[in-house]
Amino acid sequence: MTSWRGKTPVSAMKPEEYEILDLISHRPPMVMIDQLTHSGEKLARGRLFIKESNVFCYEGHLQEAGLIEFITQTAAAYEGYLQLSAQKEVKPGFIGVIKNLIIHSLPVINTEIQSEIIIENELLGYTIITGRVLQNNSVIAEGEMRFLMETPGIKQ
Repeated sequence: MTSWRGKTPVSAMKPEEYEILDLISHRPPMVMIDQLTHSGEKLARGRLFIKESNVFCYEGHLQEAGLIEFITQTAAAYEGYLQLSAQKEVKPGFIGVIKNLIIHSLPVINTEIQSEIIIENELLGYTIITGRVLQNNSVIAEGEMRFLMETPGIKQ
């Protein structure tokens, strides 16, 4: 996987200035991030307002799958931001592994949650991240994930 970390972005746009659909390959109703709010060298943050119409909501709460998607789409938006900043095409990514996932609580609808991902390593085309979801400054979900970004010319 090509990485642009550590290089000066071509674009001067901040991550929050992009429309989220420009940064990720997902499309409604599967979009689980409203905005990429921060992008650092190995750190990114996002936010999501949980609507009752969210496909992962059940009985007034965002379910586990929605929390996982929120973390992975934060990582995807981060990669998309780096790619667009380097004037490259945004490529889709694929979850390879989820490890040590702990869900402490499920957030209720009509509230906002925040995500934070840390890039731990990049190895053999995989990006390894630690991610967490916060609500009111409390961690409600956390875990490690590995994902693979699509490589031009190679079918996954």
